[in-house]
Amino acid sequence: MKLRLPVSALADAVSYTAKALPARPQVPVLLGMLLATGDAGLRLSACDGEVYTSATVSAEIADDGTALVPGRLLNDICSRLPKTADVDLELVDKGARLAVGCGAARFTLPVLPVDEYPAVLPLPDAIATVQADVLADAVAQVAVAASTDTSLPALTGIKVRLDGDLLHLDATDRYRMTHKELTIRPTGVLPAPTTKRGKKKDSEPETAALVPAKSLAEAAKALEGEHTLTLHWSEGLLGLSIPGERTYMTRLLDGYEFPKTGGFFDGDWPITLRLPVAEAVAALQRVALVATRNTPVRLAVEGEQLHVEAGSGDDAQASDRIPAHTTGTAAEGLVIAFNPAFLVDALKSLGTSEANLHVRDPHKPAYLAGRLGDGPDTTYQHLVMPVRLSG
Repeated sequence: MKLRLPVSALADAVSYTAKALPARPQVPVLLGMLLATGDAGLRLSACDGEVYTSATVSAEIADDGTALVPGRLLNDICSRLPKTADVDLELVDKGARLAVGCGAARFTLPVLPVDEYPAVLPLPDAIATVQADVLADAVAQVAVAASTDTSLPALTGIKVRLDGDLLHLDATDRYRMTHKELTIRPTGVLPAPTTKRGKKKDSEPETAALVPAKSLAEAAKALEGEHTLTLHWSEGLLGLSIPGERTYMTRLLDGYEFPKTGGFFDGDWPITLRLPVAEAVAALQRVALVATRNTPVRLAVEGEQLHVEAGSGDDAQASDRIPAHTTGTAAEGLVIAFNPAFLVDALKSLGTSEANLHVRDPHKPAYLAGRLGDGPDTTYQHLVMPVRLSG
């Protein structure tokens, strides 16, 4: 292997590919990043057994070859090199080391055994395309409600469901729930459905998969931009790609059943509070300073204002007010309490300057939706469970 390419291109590709390097690998060889030359240039690959990344960059290739080198060390080296220069990569010492040269700087990296590295998985079949920035925003909105409790694996995922030219995303941690729909362009046939044991069913094609929320959020953010992404899907794997440039694949949470989320946003909401998002977030964060762990903030409707308070008795106390346009005869005198962090997350995720907070009962889930112009944003819905007040 012997090649030359711009430092900026290599550093960017290495930094992206390193996202799949494990912090605590099951086997040491997974700490490696695979470099391989080909007709398209230099291809870099990494995996941790669950997530697989790859990036391809153009390069002046003098000799083809393959090398597996310590990925984090290569990433650290590339981040320190001058971005306006070129870098040379060459296998030396009969292929036992990779030499990295840039100007007067020289590094030699040990080469790990390629034959012990897991096979690079091919991308699943392409099933749709979607705008990268649209997908990144949608996944970020939904992922705030995904659980981080690994003892409940199904709740750490985002349910991805295709329905014609619509992609539906759902997440819940039992205390909040999010739903987002966005438009896609179908390009292929969906994979055959599977049972919990992974056996194919003789029925209609599967339209839903449970994807690790952390992986999907990282993939969408890493591939964000004003370009088109291709969505790939097969039994056990979901992938995103910028064709010919970058790929990100993650294993699905097969064998786990996602809770049923249908119907929670339907029906009548007798009370609606229209709130300015920035003011509401600022007031909640101020008042929450005195809210000890697991202590809620209380919201009370007083005319065209929402009184926000926390703390009681001999503890520290705080209060503030938010302008609120109320709808519904039962709004006056309403008192409802929330985990302040959950409510702030919900408001921030809306992506609008105004929000509608819909309430049925102080003890039942409340529904938040952003406002676009004179109407609600019906593509994103966020449910938050109130905290029951004592007394």
